[in-house]
Amino acid sequence: MSYTRLLYHIVFRTKSSKNTISEQHENELYAYIMGIVNNKKSKLYRIGVMPNHIHLLVDIHPTFAVSDFMKELKEYSSK
Repeated sequence: MSYTRLLYHIVFRTKSSKNTISEQHENELYAYIMGIVNNKKSKLYRIGVMPNHIHLLVDIHPTFAVSDFMKELKEYSSK
C-alpha cells in the first residue's frame, strides 16, 4: 500500500478582487469551507481570510485532481 501526502497552499480571490469578505462572517466561512473540504475526503490544516482573498493549506485526497477540487471549492464557496 502506498502513502501519498501532498500539501497545497491555495490562494484565491473574490470576484474583481473586491473587499466582500467581512470579519463578522469569517467564522461561518471557515466552517463552510471546512465542510466542503471534508466532503472531498481532504484535510484542511489552515485557513486565513482577508477582505479580498482566502489562503488555504490543504491536503487534497489523491482521487481528486487539484483543478477539479478548486473548481468545486470556488463554486460552492461563492454562494
